[in-house]
Amino acid sequence: MAQSTQPSEQELSDQIRALETQVRQLQTTQQNLDSAAVDDTVERVLHDADRRSKLMAVNGAGINWSNGKLTIQSDTGDFLLHPWMQFQFRLAVNALDTSDDYSVENGFEVRRLKFGVDGNAFSPKLTYAFIWATSRNGGGVSLEEAWARYAITKEWSVLGGQFKGPFAHESIVSSKRLLAADRTIGDDYFTGGDDFVQGVAAIYSVDQWRALGSLHDGARNNFNQDFQDFPTNNATWGAAGRVEYKFMGDWKNYDDFTALSTKNDLLVVGAAADYTEAGDTTFLLHTIDAQYENGQGLGIYGAFIGRYTKNGPVSPTTPTGAVNDLYDFSFVAQCAYLFENNWEPFVRYDLLNLDQDGLAAGSENIVHTFTAGVNYYMQGHDSKFTLDFMYLPNGTPVSDEGADILTNNGNTEFVFRAQYQLLL
Repeated sequence: MAQSTQPSEQELSDQIRALETQVRQLQTTQQNLDSAAVDDTVERVLHDADRRSKLMAVNGAGINWSNGKLTIQSDTGDFLLHPWMQFQFRLAVNALDTSDDYSVENGFEVRRLKFGVDGNAFSPKLTYAFIWATSRNGGGVSLEEAWARYAITKEWSVLGGQFKGPFAHESIVSSKRLLAADRTIGDDYFTGGDDFVQGVAAIYSVDQWRALGSLHDGARNNFNQDFQDFPTNNATWGAAGRVEYKFMGDWKNYDDFTALSTKNDLLVVGAAADYTEAGDTTFLLHTIDAQYENGQGLGIYGAFIGRYTKNGPVSPTTPTGAVNDLYDFSFVAQCAYLFENNWEPFVRYDLLNLDQDGLAAGSENIVHTFTAGVNYYMQGHDSKFTLDFMYLPNGTPVSDEGADILTNNGNTEFVFRAQYQLLL
């Protein structure tokens, strides 16, 4: 039997070195494969992150948060959407002097819950706003504003839809930026508060002055209505115009009644008129107002509103039974002073004078309202607390429940309000 040949020591050493070389080659190949896989994974993650970041850009297109506003916009700025919400929660106490004792009504209410969107579409020249509000009684949702505005030139623009009528400055100022918890009884009586109308308008604006004229369906709470005339709806047609002249200051500070953000002294004077027909009855409203603010915290405002009614009654739903020519008017003067950008005490006096021929016999026709209060601004108007107290020495023959004022003809009335506002 032949004897097998054993490998020499040198051959064994060569085989070991060859195996080591193969192992090193395999390790290198595996490392290259792992590195390529990692690089590929990293590349895909970075690409996905870049794609997602374009949806959440800080500047330019996407979802942005700036100056307390959330906006969604295109990279060119031609499309912009700004959603927002307003919340006002109030404690109200009303005490009426009766023949025997005081009758007290008190409780909490969501005075306002509004939500809306505004922005521009297709071009910064085409702006829009859509606003809804819930009812404080029942919570039903209704449309307040829905309009589009196009800037033809830098000075001229046109507006159409449902919007605030160009009449009383107190109505035009948003409920987000009022001085007291609510508007005066005179403004609410003549305009319904926000004074919404349906129609079209032309606007002219330059640095020192601006003017707005509109053709609408009538300024007697005649909104959220179809095309039909009086008496199906509250009015037949109307027209209004307002002119404002700025002696000094910035227009943006004219949007509220506080010197909260006022750096330069402001003085603006405005005047307006509105003509509305409702069947055989016509209404001519007119107003003049002035507002002053300075950089030290002082804010002053005054206004007069008058209304001539031909062939009354005042309201088609509550006629007096007689047809008369009436003249009613109101006046308001208010003053506030801001301390350290937080605390703002204020006082206000308003007078409502109702034509006696438009009231039931024996009704008190002059309504005096004295108001004193304080605002505390935690984050400007976005988060603020308002506390105020109203005194009506002669009561009122007409109610203003939005302001928590109840009918109390000829007798003393006290109203206390504590309100918190949150804007998002």
